[in-house]
Amino acid sequence: MKKNILFLLSILVLSNISAQHVVLDKSKEHAVLKIDNQPFLMLSGELHNSTCSDIKYLDGVWDKLVSMNMNSVIATESWELMEPQEGKYDFSRIDAVIKGAKEHNLKVALIWFATFKNPFMTYSPSWVKSDNKRFPHSQTAEGKILEIPSLFDNKIIEADLKAYKALLQHIKETDTNHTIIGIQIGNEPGLNSPTRDCSPAANKAWKADVPLQIIDYMVKNKGTMQPDIENAWKANGYKKKGNWEEVFGKSLTKDDGSHPILHLTEHLFTAYSFANYFQILSSEGKKILNVPTFINATGMVNSRGRSMGNGCSIPDFFDIYMAVAPSLDALTPNSYAKNFDAICEVFSYKNNPIFIPECTMSAVRPFYVFGEWDGLCHSPFAIDDYDAYTPEGKQLSEAYSLLSNMKNLIVANLNSEKMRGAYIYEGKPEEIIEMGDYKLTISNQTRNEIGEAMVLALAGEEAYNAMKNSKKEIPPFESACLIIQTGKDEFYIAGGGVNVSFQLKDNIKAQFCDYDYIYEGYFNKDGEFERGRLLNGDEQNVFIPEGKIGALQVKMYHF
Repeated sequence: MKKNILFLLSILVLSNISAQHVVLDKSKEHAVLKIDNQPFLMLSGELHNSTCSDIKYLDGVWDKLVSMNMNSVIATESWELMEPQEGKYDFSRIDAVIKGAKEHNLKVALIWFATFKNPFMTYSPSWVKSDNKRFPHSQTAEGKILEIPSLFDNKIIEADLKAYKALLQHIKETDTNHTIIGIQIGNEPGLNSPTRDCSPAANKAWKADVPLQIIDYMVKNKGTMQPDIENAWKANGYKKKGNWEEVFGKSLTKDDGSHPILHLTEHLFTAYSFANYFQILSSEGKKILNVPTFINATGMVNSRGRSMGNGCSIPDFFDIYMAVAPSLDALTPNSYAKNFDAICEVFSYKNNPIFIPECTMSAVRPFYVFGEWDGLCHSPFAIDDYDAYTPEGKQLSEAYSLLSNMKNLIVANLNSEKMRGAYIYEGKPEEIIEMGDYKLTISNQTRNEIGEAMVLALAGEEAYNAMKNSKKEIPPFESACLIIQTGKDEFYIAGGGVNVSFQLKDNIKAQFCDYDYIYEGYFNKDGEFERGRLLNGDEQNVFIPEGKIGALQVKMYHF
């Protein structure tokens, strides 16, 4: 009898593991995406929005992705094509995505283009977007009808949810290889109005009490929230009950020079409506297919470290989203701006995972994403425009190959100070980080610039200026690296366009410190570093030139 009970318990445990095929492990500071209980770094790319709308067109994409050493792709399914007539579903496109990805050994994060694509409804079926009576639209205060439906009327959410659940049920029944590992259920959604939805249903919600989940969250997180929402709540007496203007105050409508968010209370109200919509889809969808869910927002960050948007899941409104939509696993940015480090910084709010589903084509940024932030994903947009034979695709292919071969070393150092990353760009000439006994200065100097520094040191300022005046200025470029410390004095550095100098930290007393050795090399498919040239003499620099992806093994000594 005891053996039978143990057998049944083992079956239950195994079935639970099977049900949790894809999980986001949040047991440590930075979340880790796991497939079959093994960490998975998404070396990915996002397809054009329309690529998956035509199966024949999609067929020509898979080999491109494989040529760039990707292990995953971000693809789309649109409501208008899946349910062109209400209640009649066409799953041929999602079947083609799953089939093509499986045949090419790729995992898929799926974008659900449904009610919203940015502040528009271009992916909604005709029977939805043309029926303003059944699906009332948002309105301005003057009564002007806006393009998107009102989220304060449940009809649109019910219709969207029904289609979304049908999609997930189909995936659950047909995706036996577990190709789908995550779902993005929103892409930069927001209200294309400066204030709020003023439709009749929205006006009723505006006058009602602020939802209890927001009040409970603010009480629990008092003193640690984003400044605008914290200050607005404080200025109105930390009320625990009341309508939106009673709790957050009447919004400013004019910038007084202190750069506040205009119409803040209206924007918080709008953010609530979107967060509530995403919570319903995410939580109900996970009852069918329990994979991580996320939404994407604009990653434009201004000089104050803030982004702008009306209701979108940008950092200004993270507290609303975290209060109302706890089922979402990540709030993610697009990231085309050069200050990528600032974008990652603000999106890491309260340990929100760094997941980059959409960004500029860059072969160096993934080293920073995985090195500094223990990131879940790096994914350049419009990836089907490239392959390993285009210059940009070739470099990304080299970067993904290197990161793939380094996977075991990276995974072993997730959530550890022994792995760091640096990102350098125009306006940020260097970054200094400390690891163990050492202070590392990372810059994107070219080898010529390193030589110039030597001329300055050895021949003096006059000779240096003469050399500089005879040369053209070198334009700034983007560079990044990840650094892993594997011993007291030993480091691996991988990336592109970086120069790294080592010094002892100020509190380490020594008479002398220098390089023991610097080896070029590469990581083989078994994850072992195979040495190439020993960089010595005039070339004794921890240096990976612009336009090249590479890895170095560095050992220091001091006494």
